Amino acid sequence: MAELSIGNELKDAYKPTIKWINNNINFLADVDEFYRERANIEKEYSNKLKELCKRHFDKKSKLSASLSVGDEPAVTPGSLESASLVLWTELLSQTEAIASERSKLGTEFSTMIGSNLMSLKGKCERIVRSTDSINEFLTKEKKGVEDEVTKAKKAYDLLCQATESAREKQERNSGSDKYAKRLEEKEVEMNNGKNEYLIKINTANRLKDKYYYQDIPELLDYLQELNQDRVTLVNKLLKNASIIERNANDKVKEKLHNIDQTVDQNKPHLDVAMFIKHNQLDWKEPADFYFIPSSIWHDDESLIIKEPELTVLKKRLNVASGQYSKYEQSCLDIKQKLEELTADRKKEGDNLTLKFDASLLGSLSVLEKFIKEDTQRVRNEVEIEIIQNFAGDQDLTYIAPIERKKSKFGSLFKKKDKETGGVASDDSSTHSLSTTRTNTTLSHVGTGIFNLRRNKTVTSTNGDSSGNAKALYAYQAAGNDETSITPGEQVTVLEPDEGGWTLIQAAAGKGLVPTSYLEITQSDNVSMSSLQKPKKQGPSVAPRRGAKKVSYVQALYDYSADGDDEITIHAGDKIVVTQEDTDGSGWTEGELNGNKGVFPTSYVKKI
Repeated sequence: MAELSIGNELKDAYKPTIKWINNNINFLADVDEFYRERANIEKEYSNKLKELCKRHFDKKSKLSASLSVGDEPAVTPGSLESASLVLWTELLSQTEAIASERSKLGTEFSTMIGSNLMSLKGKCERIVRSTDSINEFLTKEKKGVEDEVTKAKKAYDLLCQATESAREKQERNSGSDKYAKRLEEKEVEMNNGKNEYLIKINTANRLKDKYYYQDIPELLDYLQELNQDRVTLVNKLLKNASIIERNANDKVKEKLHNIDQTVDQNKPHLDVAMFIKHNQLDWKEPADFYFIPSSIWHDDESLIIKEPELTVLKKRLNVASGQYSKYEQSCLDIKQKLEELTADRKKEGDNLTLKFDASLLGSLSVLEKFIKEDTQRVRNEVEIEIIQNFAGDQDLTYIAPIERKKSKFGSLFKKKDKETGGVASDDSSTHSLSTTRTNTTLSHVGTGIFNLRRNKTVTSTNGDSSGNAKALYAYQAAGNDETSITPGEQVTVLEPDEGGWTLIQAAAGKGLVPTSYLEITQSDNVSMSSLQKPKKQGPSVAPRRGAKKVSYVQALYDYSADGDDEITIHAGDKIVVTQEDTDGSGWTEGELNGNKGVFPTSYVKKI
């Protein structure tokens, strides 16, 4: 089975996930209570033991939904329970069956099971507090970036208003050089304010992508790992309880063996799979920020790249380039360390112990540092990217001005400076970026060497690359590998979204078009959230991603295969549907235990 990832499957799901995690951590107290009370009841023999089991059946019944799928699932689980709760149910049932066989095991249950459960609960709570701290920082940072955009917009509007006021005064005093010069100054200030506003917008959009597609998913995966570690350790503790009982009374050995079998079936990922399945929503990414022109000063979303505004951008580019190099190396170093720590944790596997929290907390600490450093890297990356993109082929060399000492010859120097552009030509103050310019834009958040999640499975469903789509807008091919489409045209999807572009078969031929120009109308075999490898730069807005839902049927009767294209099914089997009976032939294609084939549609029911 493909590796599951809450961060990839559930978008912007920190709140429901942390509630689910806390529910299961708090549930450890119930398990601990069970064993501690059972230790006392063991001394009073079977009657008290049966009473305890009944009480915990009632507790489990009330908590079943919240422990299995969280407090507010998108799909109610009905009578289904998580694998851990199935294990818990089996354990209670077997305990009732052997109640009359129990002897005095109170001390061993208290010291070897109860204490470790509370120790596990405390360590899990420490890790949750650490993730809450990181999430609080991310939320605050996200709010701060949004406030920066709002503030920049207000400042820009004020500058536009001031410029308009200066223009009106200049019109009333058309012959005055003073008002003309003041208007020119106000226009420069307004343009600088616009540049600042656009930079804030682009930075906010990039950080938004980073927040939703990297930071929060990564944090959710750590919570998932914590939950799976908790399940693994609870499994071990429950097995230990079984061993204690076996040594005390061989007569209950067979019944306790049933508990062991259920524990072995309780794989750490099973609870996660059920939680994901019942909490998948049609999540939509928040809209990107975009440039809103002033109502009194009409303008577009292009940076102002004429002098003197260009000099300000050059200076800003120079500073951003220096900062980017520093944060780039820092992020690479931290990322390598984080990957090494993650690899070390994965090596533990079944050897996981109650000391698991040390490595997990260490990785979270490194992750927090990476998130902060990477945020700064992205900020500088965006500044470099937008300035270089709008500047085109212009020389972005920055020459720092030199302040001259005041003297009685000041007016002479001013005149000379004016003739030379007002900028000193000292070579030592020249900073050029011409050698670092490339023909490609910098990497998008979620791709490239800084992506923590590039090796993680994006979805639990896979399929071939086919499907239908409708063109929403007209697009004219701009390269040999692209194709043209017209609004409303029906096209065939040949390959899913890669870096914002989708390969289709259209009336004009086979080629790439921007994914944002399409509406996927049929994608039974398309996993739009399959792992992306950038092919070329796509639209500025990242494509929406979603995973295909798998449908299942349950066998009502036994059926024996009568040909190579058929499969044998038994009543109660849960079968994955690969091709529904859409042609009315009476046969459905499905997969069971790795075997794929057809079976009678009337022998199964949808679930």
